[in-house]
Amino acid sequence: MAGSFDVFRKYQRSLLVAVAILAMLAFFVLPPFLQMGGSAPAGDPVVARWSGGEIREGQLERGVAMRSVVNRFLVEAAVAAGRDPSRLPLFPETEEALVRTTLVNEEARRNGLSVSDTAINDFLAQWTNNLVRPEQLADIIAGLRLGPTGVSQHDLFEALRAELTGRNMLFMFQTGFSGDPPGWRWDYYKRLEQTATVEVVPVPVQSVAAEVPAPGDQTLRAFYERYKDDLPNPRGDAPGFRRPRRAKYEYFVARREAFEKQAAAEVTDEEIAAFYEKNKASMFRAATDSKPATEAGAKAVDAPAEKGSSEGKGDAAEKSEGADAGAGAGNEKPPEQKPAVAPQGARATRGSVQLAAFRQPEAAGADAAAAKNDAAAKPAGDDARPAADAKPAAQAGVSTTKEGQPPADVAKPAAAEGETATATAVEFEPLEKVRDRIREQIAREKATARIDAVFSAIAGDLGRYAEDLALWKARGTGEAPAPPDIDRIAGKQSLEAGRSDFVTAEQAVAAGGIGQSFEFVPDQSSRFGIRQQNWLDSIFGENTMTLRPVTSRDVAGNRYLSWKTEDQAEFTPPFDQARDDVEFAWRIVEGRGLARRKAEETAARARTEKQSFEMLLGGNETLKSVKVGPFPWLKPGPTGQPVLSQPEGVQMPGEEFMQAVFGLEPGQTTVAFNEPRTVCYAVRLDALDPPAGDLREKFLEARSDPRRVGAVAQGEFSRSFGDWLTGLEKRYGLTWVRQPRR
Repeated sequence: MAGSFDVFRKYQRSLLVAVAILAMLAFFVLPPFLQMGGSAPAGDPVVARWSGGEIREGQLERGVAMRSVVNRFLVEAAVAAGRDPSRLPLFPETEEALVRTTLVNEEARRNGLSVSDTAINDFLAQWTNNLVRPEQLADIIAGLRLGPTGVSQHDLFEALRAELTGRNMLFMFQTGFSGDPPGWRWDYYKRLEQTATVEVVPVPVQSVAAEVPAPGDQTLRAFYERYKDDLPNPRGDAPGFRRPRRAKYEYFVARREAFEKQAAAEVTDEEIAAFYEKNKASMFRAATDSKPATEAGAKAVDAPAEKGSSEGKGDAAEKSEGADAGAGAGNEKPPEQKPAVAPQGARATRGSVQLAAFRQPEAAGADAAAAKNDAAAKPAGDDARPAADAKPAAQAGVSTTKEGQPPADVAKPAAAEGETATATAVEFEPLEKVRDRIREQIAREKATARIDAVFSAIAGDLGRYAEDLALWKARGTGEAPAPPDIDRIAGKQSLEAGRSDFVTAEQAVAAGGIGQSFEFVPDQSSRFGIRQQNWLDSIFGENTMTLRPVTSRDVAGNRYLSWKTEDQAEFTPPFDQARDDVEFAWRIVEGRGLARRKAEETAARARTEKQSFEMLLGGNETLKSVKVGPFPWLKPGPTGQPVLSQPEGVQMPGEEFMQAVFGLEPGQTTVAFNEPRTVCYAVRLDALDPPAGDLREKFLEARSDPRRVGAVAQGEFSRSFGDWLTGLEKRYGLTWVRQPRR
């Protein structure tokens, strides 16, 4: 029986011809058909679209990776030039930033902006301060990797060209803000220095939402599709139907006052006495008067110079002689003293300044020995003026004998009549006076140690439970392990137990307590080797685990031990599940016009009748007037940078509200929404303080110090820059098919 290979051998010529024909068809005919049908490579969907362009998954992934390569190249080139890599302005390696740069580059192309090879080389020369040779840059490029392959110089230059084109376009925008005109500076100054007192009538949009006609399903579905991938923003004016990340957690609270009170009752007199003896030199030194009896006011004295400290200081010592001769309280002339005699050839030196009250007995003894060996003065027959470091005792802080020689023990005050002493015996506060302070300190230390021990034991139990739970899930059989009974543990250990439902990070912060706690964690990159980490980052941060114990504390000193029990990633619910939220948001958006008209009616009546809102509304049950202020437009933020003030009585005011208020004259009215446009306010200005005339004089006086105004200008530029980018995306019709990955 013939095999299959025999058949192939018999018809091999015909079969090879057929395969060749099929290959040609596939190569020449198939691609046009795929393009006509609009097909895309399998597994490479569109991520974002805009007018005239789109970007696919593979392109976006390669673009982000190439930006990372560019950043690595810039870092290595800067390090080769001796620059600090931690201070380099690198390009952000995110999908959103990359797509935004693509739009900015398209805008640059339409404006005729391009970057040549010469411009790239000039940029690299500036980046490295001309300290890196071309062959060094070539070696850096040779070491770069894009996945498993290397990166060519051409690819790197093209990537740099794209980044620099976008950067130059942004610089062109920025030049429009260089140099603040006087009118702008005056406006910025008023935002910082002037306050307003207003009367407002809030009209919540929700209060008129029921008057909006009910929408149909088709309208709501279109509304849902528009915002379904957006997360809700409490201060944003657009809705978002994507559900943010939520978590459940349990925790213990150790109240500082309760633990310290319990520990204070256990502190013994022996512990207090032992603490006093151990720490009295550093903590309980009595406040002593270290000045001479004949002088008024504190005075620094010269300690003997250490060996070798006089090198290079001879000129300075000679220049200071005249000043030393006239030193003393009230410029009084010090008592005459004979100059000390130094060995022939000794060099006059000036010792380091040291306060006598902080000199220790050991240091004084060492100084005495140095004074015996290195006492400096001019030999007999020289000018009678004393050397710079051989000043009278009242200046040098060292008593002398009648012969001008230092005594054997300079640590002791001189007892001779007419002599003054500044080196006094060390005195301490009596134990009875500091007993309560010591008790509090010991109680604080004991309370901290006990909380640490309790939290450590609970964390160990939690770790064992997590291991047992993981093994049970892996086996898939048997009875699930029981979690720790936090209520029973709290009762036994004087703790408070708590547990949450599914909450967002914003809800956790708003609840206070543990949501606003933090911990200090080691960080070698930090200036002090330690940094503050918020509790939110440990629970809601990326890649955080369930059942992992987290310690934290609040500003009142209370301590927390917590762990996440469940984690729910952000997701977009289907329309049927989100329908109620969609309809509510739609009514809020559509109801803004009704709320504004209602507020405008109130403001118009107050203008016409020349009355305050309070008098105008009298017994109105639905509208109430509220007095607000005084408040400024801007106030110093936590870092010193000016931020928008948040006056009590106005819910989340934004720029629109502040512009409306500070654009009025006293007695005038207007209307303005808050930042999320959920409340429309009728506003009546009562007073501006100080008035513009008085404020203008202060502005002219402060014009020589532009720093505060400059900080406002920088914030204004940042806001305008963000608005420009947002407008650019709207103009190009940028839409994301999926949410950009962070």
